[in-house]
Amino acid sequence: MIEILNGMHETIHYECSLGLRLYHNKNFEDYPEHWHGGIEMIMPIKGGYEVIVGEEHFLLEKEDIILIHSGVIHSLKAPSQGERYILQFDAALLYHLKEMETLLHIIPPAIFLKKEDRDSLYGHIKKKLDKIIEEYQRSNGFREASIYAALIEIYVELGRNKVCKDGAGWQIHALKQQEYFEAVMNASAYINQHFMENLTLGEVARICGFSKYHFTRIFKQYMNMTFYEYLNSKRVKRAEELLYNTREMSITDVAMGSGFSSMSAFNRTFKMIKHCSPSDYRKIKQQMYESEE
Repeated sequence: MIEILNGMHETIHYECSLGLRLYHNKNFEDYPEHWHGGIEMIMPIKGGYEVIVGEEHFLLEKEDIILIHSGVIHSLKAPSQGERYILQFDAALLYHLKEMETLLHIIPPAIFLKKEDRDSLYGHIKKKLDKIIEEYQRSNGFREASIYAALIEIYVELGRNKVCKDGAGWQIHALKQQEYFEAVMNASAYINQHFMENLTLGEVARICGFSKYHFTRIFKQYMNMTFYEYLNSKRVKRAEELLYNTREMSITDVAMGSGFSSMSAFNRTFKMIKHCSPSDYRKIKQQMYESEE
């Protein structure tokens, strides 16, 4: 199944212009630790399958579904017999949609949905995945549009019923639920657009129409992180891109280009999130790049 593997990095060759490919996988081979830029969904249809993400082992039975986020290191173990569908698609398909950038930023590395749970979320995801498989295997008109629509619906349901509920508990009264959720999503979208500016908690709370205290509480409740944790994670993500893709930039320029107001704040925050200094991160990525050439 893996066509190009440089070190642990798999390069996915998508089979359609949409940026997606589907395997009806019958191989009895294991796949070592690897990662790729695409999002992966796996559903066994005969026998089981084992997916390992970090320290977690997910034992999939027939028609269980697992979603593995982009950039996540994982390995796969196949039984001596069985079949499964493996869907991979480019995460960029979803990033330009409102709220999806925020969702993809906070989504867990892996989401495991068991058939035996028989909840509404599993039923919805299974129905949409079946639709994608059917459309992919046929050549009907508007095939790619139909697949794209199903993918969007899958992630809408994950956002509403898995990520936010698991992270927040959703203890708020039902009448306020939608209002608060939309406010937090609007705040996240604003941060995504302006994180390189000198944003403050008070400014974003005011834009959303809440007091700082109220906004702090509902943001943490829905996002499972504070306003400043989310803001700093966006800035560090930008710094990672600059450190890897623009090697001629100084560390100071990277800090300023990522929205940090000082080198001390940049170094402290980067090390807290990535567990290494910005300069060490650049060296590690450079060594990985050279080893893959």
